[in-house]
Amino acid sequence: MASQEEKTPQPFADIFNEDEAEKSFLLSKPTCLIILGKPVRSLIEALEVIQTNIQEETEYGLKCQELLFKGQSISEELVTEMILKKIESPEVAHYGYVLSGFPSLSEEYMTVSQQIEKIKNLKLKPDLLINIKCSDYDLCQRISGQRQHPDSGHVYQRNQWDPNIMEKHKKEKDQHEEENEEEEEQEEEEIAEDPLKMLEFLHQLVQRPEDVLENAEERVGMYKDIMLPHLE
Repeated sequence: MASQEEKTPQPFADIFNEDEAEKSFLLSKPTCLIILGKPVRSLIEALEVIQTNIQEETEYGLKCQELLFKGQSISEELVTEMILKKIESPEVAHYGYVLSGFPSLSEEYMTVSQQIEKIKNLKLKPDLLINIKCSDYDLCQRISGQRQHPDSGHVYQRNQWDPNIMEKHKKEKDQHEEENEEEEEQEEEEIAEDPLKMLEFLHQLVQRPEDVLENAEERVGMYKDIMLPHLE
């Protein structure tokens, strides 16, 4: 009797394909992302927006140039306006967006709660939110290990400037016997052309104040106090 019931077709079974439904939803509007995480010097979309406005000589860009020429910093209010303007642009309406660094830790212009409300009221609301998690120790070590070249503005990680780590990596590479001669020649050329291998270049690198270990730990603490409760 039980076996007959198991073979009985279920008239109310949902035959709708779940994968097709998800695909249909994702294609109904451009995908929008927000990437959050503990403070770390990486790609900041706000900087990209500022540079774009300056290059295109928009009204915002001219204001930014004027402030920079006077030696003044660009206000968070102006940066926020540029970010929101970009999100409302026809380009974003077609392609979607990846928003990074907003909401920000600084509450100089708007509190974190107010920034989150701005996100909730966007015409194109985010579909996915990526919260990057990392141990406090590893993150602070990474930040404090960063060095900047004053002339170019490039930021290098510890394994790119620390002679001890670079020498260790070099010895590990020398132990590999499977590399052919062409690869070895190409690698030697790259090393010779890389000014970071030159001692005088290494001496030019400086540690930015925000990358000092104590300051990095303070920023992580601010993240836990200001941002994390809202994310949770």
